[in-house]
Amino acid sequence: MKKVFSLNTMNKKLLFILMSVALVSSATVTIVFSAYEVTSAKEEQIQSLDSLSKMISPNITTALMFDDTEAIQELINPILTRSDIISVVVNNKVGQQLAIALSPDFFEYDGHSIEVTTALTLDLHYYGEIKIQANDSYLNDRTVFYTKFITILMCFTFAVSLLLSLSLRRRFLNPILHLAQIADKVTKSNNYSLRAKQLSKDEVGQLTTCFNDMLSTIEQRESSLENQVRLRTKELENANIQLHQYAYQDGLTDLPNRRYFYEKIQNLVATKNMKFALIFIDLDGFKEINDSLGHDYGDLLLHQVAERLQKCISKQDTVARLGGDEFTLILEGVNDPVAAAKIADAVQHSLMQCIQIKEEQVNVTASIGLTFYPADGLTVEELVKRADQAMYLSKKKGRNRYEFFSYVIEEQAIEKRRLIEEIKIAISENQFELYYQPIFSIDGITVQKAEALIRWNHPERGLITPNSFIPVAEKNGLISDIGHWVKSQAIRDTVQFNKLSETPIQISVNTSPLEIDRAGDWVDQWIKASKQYKLPAHTILIEVTENSLMDPDSSIQHQLKRLNEINIDIAIDDFGVGYSSLAYLQRLDIDILKIDRTFIKDIETNENSIALVKAIITMAHNLNVKVVAEGVETTYQYLLLKELACDYIQGYIFSKPIDKKAFIKQHIKSKTLI
Repeated sequence: MKKVFSLNTMNKKLLFILMSVALVSSATVTIVFSAYEVTSAKEEQIQSLDSLSKMISPNITTALMFDDTEAIQELINPILTRSDIISVVVNNKVGQQLAIALSPDFFEYDGHSIEVTTALTLDLHYYGEIKIQANDSYLNDRTVFYTKFITILMCFTFAVSLLLSLSLRRRFLNPILHLAQIADKVTKSNNYSLRAKQLSKDEVGQLTTCFNDMLSTIEQRESSLENQVRLRTKELENANIQLHQYAYQDGLTDLPNRRYFYEKIQNLVATKNMKFALIFIDLDGFKEINDSLGHDYGDLLLHQVAERLQKCISKQDTVARLGGDEFTLILEGVNDPVAAAKIADAVQHSLMQCIQIKEEQVNVTASIGLTFYPADGLTVEELVKRADQAMYLSKKKGRNRYEFFSYVIEEQAIEKRRLIEEIKIAISENQFELYYQPIFSIDGITVQKAEALIRWNHPERGLITPNSFIPVAEKNGLISDIGHWVKSQAIRDTVQFNKLSETPIQISVNTSPLEIDRAGDWVDQWIKASKQYKLPAHTILIEVTENSLMDPDSSIQHQLKRLNEINIDIAIDDFGVGYSSLAYLQRLDIDILKIDRTFIKDIETNENSIALVKAIITMAHNLNVKVVAEGVETTYQYLLLKELACDYIQGYIFSKPIDKKAFIKQHIKSKTLI
């Protein structure tokens, strides 16, 4: 009875499943097909209306141009002959209705409608629009047709699925039922030695064979499963240990890593009455070793540095690698600068010893910064920041040394950050001004040149010289904006000077090496500004340093040629302190050499300086280049330079930098009015 009951239940389930699949499939196809047909019908009706409106729009547009409303009405009335159209409206370009045609069913119709609007244009001029409104009778007709079709399709599908289910039930039910009974026994008893009988040789029989093979495989694998589980468990335990090492250990040096360091510091800070010293170490010249010998040598160097650092501390202390060439020491219980200095001395002495890497001998030093908890900070962030500041101070003071943190360092950092923000404000609020230092001819009277020197009119600190802010601007990416302002202002002032002066005035402008780019954008700025303000020829002299010109990979020669083409002259500033070569100077179209003030200062007491200045002047004249002596402050210097045939003098002996108004008043001789 139980088997019969199970068989009947299986019969009903199989029949139900097959019928359900058939009905669901039919319903799905029906819904998709219906949606597609309704959408297609709607699109066809819209396209038909759109084509109709576009076909008659030219005639209506022509009638609209001549304000012939009767013609418009005659044109739209025939449109109502289509059974689905209920209204046609024509409006002019301001929205005023000019003509309307309504079907008899317009006022009685309350269903959904479709409206198509077409603009009435001619030669890109808009004259109005035509609106055609249609009812959904076309959609209703299509819907009725497909409803009948779908009903017939559903009945046919139901009949086919019923016959198919009865046939499949007889053929597959008994073998599948037997297979299901064996599977149920295996599931309940976990006895994988049971096997199902092969009652047929069709696909179900093959399924029975596969089922028996699967039981055999499971039975074989079950015996080894427990051993595998134990083995995998052991492997997972080992993997967890390795993951912990990877999380807290530097893979290159085997030292604790950055994550371990920060957690260690956090735990120490959270410990009551804890005192410790924190030392930051940054290797000097590590990048050069990497670049010259390769990263493999750099990695081996870091490994040996880690070993040396470990020998400098006790067992309770910690050495960690933060990344790159940065290391840190945590000296627990140390709060005495003398004790910390001994460790720093030991580190410094250890690293100074030559390191053998393969066949190479490498020398390396370190810049070291020291802080103490709680004296120099109560949080991890404060300690790390201040140790880093102390380390950078040691780099700034020459490297291969150590420095203790002091609040003066932090104040300087804050002041530098404040200065950067104030420079940004100065750029946006135009707080800069150009001063001009006259450049005298060797006679000491004539002024035909001057150097533009930037000044900062600070709203609180008054006039600030460039030495106080230009280096900061160069290091923080602000020099380009300042240079762009100087270019524009210098050109505007130069144009003004030459309009007032009866003789040409040339203004020289310093150009930072950081402004000079390979793409030549800085030259484009000069060209654009000179064209904008109609700069007279040879009235701007751009001063560039020797090092900017000597880059062998630079396109500076081509860029200077572009400047010469627009009659802007070039000067080499601070000549003699860089790396110029005569061969390179011959290839460059240079107009002025400016001898650095350090040579001028020494000519009173140093015969070698006199000989060097004389050689520079002679060389320049042989190359048809004029010479300006900078920093001339005494009469003896002036007379000696005059004797050496120097062309121009610039210095405090004649004039300090002055503002634009004073320069115009003192050194520009106005044109004589005729």
